[in-house]
Amino acid sequence: MKKILKRLCTGVLALATVVTALPSTAVHAESKQYWTESEERVGIVEKVMNDGSIGSTFNEGHLTVEGEDAYCIDINTDFKNGYKTRTDASSRMSAEQISDVALSIEYVKQYTDSHSEISKNHAYLLRQLVVWQRLSVHLGWQCDNVRASYDEIPKAIQDEVFAGAKAFVKENKGRYECGGYIYSGEGQELGQFWAKLAVGNAKLQKTSTNANITDGNGIYSIAGATYGVYSDKDCTKQLATLTTDTSGNTEAVEVRASTVYIKELSAPAGFKIDETIYSLSVEAGKTATLKVSDTPKVTDTLIELFKIDMETQKSNPQGNASLEGAEFTWNFYAGYYNKDNLPAEATRTWITKTIAEKDSDGAIHYITRLADKYKVSGDSFYTQDGKNVLPLGTLTVEETKSPSGYLLEGAYMQADGSEEQIKGMYLTQITEDGDLAVLSGSNQYHVSDKVIRGGVKIQKRDLETKDTKAQGGATLKDTAFEIISLNENAVLVGGKLYKKNEVLKTIHTDIEGIASTSADLLPYGKYRLSEQKPPEGYLTDGAKPIDFEITENGKIVDLTDEAHSIYNQIKRGDIEGVKIGAGSHKRLADVPFRITSKTTGESHVVVTDDNGQFKRKRCKSRGRENLF
Repeated sequence: MKKILKRLCTGVLALATVVTALPSTAVHAESKQYWTESEERVGIVEKVMNDGSIGSTFNEGHLTVEGEDAYCIDINTDFKNGYKTRTDASSRMSAEQISDVALSIEYVKQYTDSHSEISKNHAYLLRQLVVWQRLSVHLGWQCDNVRASYDEIPKAIQDEVFAGAKAFVKENKGRYECGGYIYSGEGQELGQFWAKLAVGNAKLQKTSTNANITDGNGIYSIAGATYGVYSDKDCTKQLATLTTDTSGNTEAVEVRASTVYIKELSAPAGFKIDETIYSLSVEAGKTATLKVSDTPKVTDTLIELFKIDMETQKSNPQGNASLEGAEFTWNFYAGYYNKDNLPAEATRTWITKTIAEKDSDGAIHYITRLADKYKVSGDSFYTQDGKNVLPLGTLTVEETKSPSGYLLEGAYMQADGSEEQIKGMYLTQITEDGDLAVLSGSNQYHVSDKVIRGGVKIQKRDLETKDTKAQGGATLKDTAFEIISLNENAVLVGGKLYKKNEVLKTIHTDIEGIASTSADLLPYGKYRLSEQKPPEGYLTDGAKPIDFEITENGKIVDLTDEAHSIYNQIKRGDIEGVKIGAGSHKRLADVPFRITSKTTGESHVVVTDDNGQFKRKRCKSRGRENLF
């Protein structure tokens, strides 16, 4: 048997108070016995009554149960070493009383741990003192000012500790799980009390699921998102609210150490609300951080541009022109702008071109959109969930290179069903609409380009003289030329479409032998000039067709030089005659005749043969001869 040490009193004063003890309740006690003893002395205690008198002083020992700290819970009874029976403190004290004592002890532990100048013995003594003070209040000992001698522990320290303990109890109710045991047997009862921190902190850190879209775009912000913290997974019992700052972080909120459930209540600007309910395990005394991400609002409804011919309003190019290869420059700006305040530099730029595609009916359309298939150059596209998308912001598009055979000037965009013709740059915005991002205006436009048009000018020439003047009585006026299309695609001339090899226009030469069209008659392409009727006095011989191309707008293809003119052979005839003597009717040989053209003045001399005959071949048409 271990030696029992009695509490030694250094002075005793008569007490006029009623001594009370913890109430006894019939409870089942553990059968196991626990060894209790008082070890080394820790300091002098003064039992100060509520009237200010000192009831007694004594040298307090360090009490233990099986070597673990314990505390006297009956200041009015002497301690005896020995075995004692343990019962749960809740059988003798209320939960509030247990919490009060346990939290007081906890505070003193924290205080002395942070004040290294306080000895181990005095730290224990301070804990014992607050136990007596709190039990005095609960049990009516009328000595709630029980204290250590100021020679042991200065008054200032004791005052700070005792006041701090009261405040700590008040501030921490519910934050700790408190409990204790009471050990009963011969002599003084002992108690052990503990306060285990039962709370931790929960916080949240938010990011964007697609920083490639949101970084640098002020329309998106991870600040201002709110999240509810709940104790149940159905999120019906809310404990706290978390709000993100500009970095996506929230302040920590204190919750019971357990699993809490967190869901987003409101999404920040530019993001979709997250419907997920997250669970977060919170440990006592620690901060648990939930990392979440919100998805930015974007649109995958992208603008489609359909290239068409301005004159026909069809996706069929005219002549030798093409609607494929038109280039468009797209600019995206991370912000909301109009045409007057666009930044000098776009956030991203792309150049795309039109390509031919067949629809379900087999019809060919010339289309471009923001996709790799059409891309000529520029930045990478914005993507989300495997699709090309557009973030919130401003988008512009403009045709910057016309396709072959078409003019860039005058091109315009037009939405189906709209009469508005958008010339030059088109501007639209991608804005929020509830939980979606929407593209303002239509997402399909026809872009009309005007085909290049030109004309032709032809010169009629005499095949023999190569001159632009007719011989004899012939003329170069009123030659009829047919213009024939050599293009696989139809051409629009005079409001009518003409197919390949069809005659689309007949022109006639003037008095100078020149025939021409207007400078905008023929669409970009290949054509043939073919003489349909020669001028009077000429044959069709030598009039070979000439092929030509229209490649420049407003230009007349000049075919009037010798290399390109169309030539005709003059008509010619023969003159035959017989010289007969007057009265004798005898044929006369070796008689000369001069044949002169009245039109040109050209003369030729012929002589009769032995039979009195003469002949002149290839006489100019309609010439008049003088015979001598």
